[in-house]
Order: sequence, then structure tokens, then C-alpha cells
Amino acid sequence: MRFSREHRIEIPASRMIELTFDPAFMKRMNVEAMKVQNYESLSRSVDGATWTMKNRITPQDNMPGFIQKLVGGGFHYEETVTHQKGADSVSAVMVPSVMRDKLKMSYTMRVVPKGDSACLRVMDWEVEVKVFGIGGQIEKFAAGEIDRGMEASAQYLNQHGKTAA
Repeated sequence: MRFSREHRIEIPASRMIELTFDPAFMKRMNVEAMKVQNYESLSRSVDGATWTMKNRITPQDNMPGFIQKLVGGGFHYEETVTHQKGADSVSAVMVPSVMRDKLKMSYTMRVVPKGDSACLRVMDWEVEVKVFGIGGQIEKFAAGEIDRGMEASAQYLNQHGKTAA
């Protein structure tokens, strides 16, 4: 399943990318706005031409029963985020803690300047679940959670992005 979402963010495009690689800001946004159970920054490098950051994220425990039975307890994923310095995009791949050969999630975030003090965040997502009979239902659940998270993160960025340290 592929889908895209756009949000106007009231901070400059360059600041949007900086905040994406700010572990403290990302933790606050994920926990406070997106309501994840846990957000842990595992590694970060912004010194060279390629910026990278790796995070372990435990989402809300609100999966429907049939998904919980399938994945079990303690579900989390590791997200690897990369950016080429000077580019207007960031890409990420999420690797789940279970069923790694059956669940694939990734996104590309493009940041389009809208004047000096705002940008358009365009997120292109790919979610693929290879589980016979219920893969489509799991993809729909995941897409709904992603939509909810993107709305919450856009609001958070607009409220706190300008004042973040």
C-alpha cells in the first residue's frame, strides 16, 4: 500500500530537517503528540555529507486482537533515517521486532519551502504486509495509525518547532 500526505509546517524547510535529526525534540514529539510508549535514540551522525539517525520506537498498544495474536507482546520497530546534506528530503526504513520477512514500512519526507518561515511536508509512505488473508487489514490499520501520527506531529511541529532549542 502506498499513500502520501501533505502538511503545512510553520517553520523554515531547513529547520524542519534539523528537527528531524534532533533526538530530544523527536522524543518529545513522539511521546507527547504521537503517544508512543517509548522512543529511544540509538545512534546519530550529522557530521558528514550523509546524516543518519537510528531510533527504537514502541507504538501505542492499541492493535486489534487479531494483530496482537499474530505479533505477540512487546512489539517495537527500529527506524533508520537518512538525509544527504543539502537535499530537500529525508528517507526512513522501519524494521519490526517480529515478522521481519512479512512486514515492510518506509517513507520519504520531502520538505518544500513556502516562503522564509514555512514549508510543506510531503510524506510518501509504503506499507507492505505479506500475511495471507489479513495482510490488507493490517495495512489499513497501520495506515490509520500513520495518518493519526502525521496529524499529531504536524500540530506539534506548528506549536513547538519555532521555539525548540
